[in-house]
Amino acid sequence: MNISAIIVAAGSGKRFGSKKQYEYLGKKKIFEITLSKFLSVPNINNIILVLPKNDIEIIQKKIKFDSCIKIIAGGKTRQHSVYNGLLSLAENTDIVIIHDGVRPFVSKEIILKSISETEKYGAAVVAVPVKDTVKIERKGFILKTPERKNIFLAQTPQTFKYSVIMQAYKKAFKKNFLSTDDSALVEKLGKKVKVVLGDYKNIKITTRDDLSV
Repeated sequence: MNISAIIVAAGSGKRFGSKKQYEYLGKKKIFEITLSKFLSVPNINNIILVLPKNDIEIIQKKIKFDSCIKIIAGGKTRQHSVYNGLLSLAENTDIVIIHDGVRPFVSKEIILKSISETEKYGAAVVAVPVKDTVKIERKGFILKTPERKNIFLAQTPQTFKYSVIMQAYKKAFKKNFLSTDDSALVEKLGKKVKVVLGDYKNIKITTRDDLSV
């Protein structure tokens, strides 16, 4: 089975104040730690690393990458960046794992679970149950309070059969539909997405406060 991973690290870091994927955690940059997690999974045949176009040459000079890693340029949005990654994959790809480059604490076990569930169901998203009560607001007032047991927070990896995610992306761009979540595009096809229980430690580094965590 041909399994590929797309690591999306092409953000400009507006909320963070700089390109957070290049910040250090210990002796390694955040995106390097993320890459190491996927390199530890033998099932993965190749990895597409999506970086800002202007950074690629500099990063390649500074870091020696494993031969299975291919670096490509991102697009104007996360959706465009992932699509660039999908277009760079071989047509005989069976399964695609999509992961945020600034989510470095993902475990090998979660990656493997997302692959096995995708083999069964065609699409899987890692998610964790919400801990707090959720309120739906409209114009400054509470509209309703949904049942907490049915609400999950989506994480990555999000894993799909190649044919499914390609179909979802092509339809999304045709319909001018943009989302920051890959599984939302698959849902638009009317397909079910299996939930893989994630880990609360699998945080996405978004602000500088997250670095201390």
